[in-house]
Amino acid sequence: MRRVISTVAIVMALGWIATTAGQENPALEAFNHYEQIRVALSNDTLAEAAKHAKALAPLAGAVAGNAARKAADQLGAAKTLEDARTYFGDLSAVLVPKFQAEGIPGAHAYMCPMKQKPWIQRGDTMSNPYFGKAMATCGSPLAPQAK
Repeated sequence: MRRVISTVAIVMALGWIATTAGQENPALEAFNHYEQIRVALSNDTLAEAAKHAKALAPLAGAVAGNAARKAADQLGAAKTLEDARTYFGDLSAVLVPKFQAEGIPGAHAYMCPMKQKPWIQRGDTMSNPYFGKAMATCGSPLAPQAK
């Protein structure tokens, strides 16, 4: 009887591990899509930004509410880089504080002085998504925020 109970307990534990192993922190999963959008906009590429915005929308909603989801949906439907960057600014205004509070390793937040909009990115080399290749290194660091 003990052997049956032990076997059942092990099977249940393995099942729980298998179902939770692939699940990331929603904020980190959202950040991964956000970062792909930022990279695309920094490289003046609309299609890749739209693809990741569509994947980000439900995650953004879970992390930061309806305003974030709406901005991600709008970014995903944007027809021009200018519109995509506008929606990215709206999205960043609500997500950047959440990402900063999450303390994502290797992420650094910046402010675009010309657009007065924040962004957050991986790595130490600044890459401004609001002006792309034309002004890649324009921006100033934002102070970290605590959880």
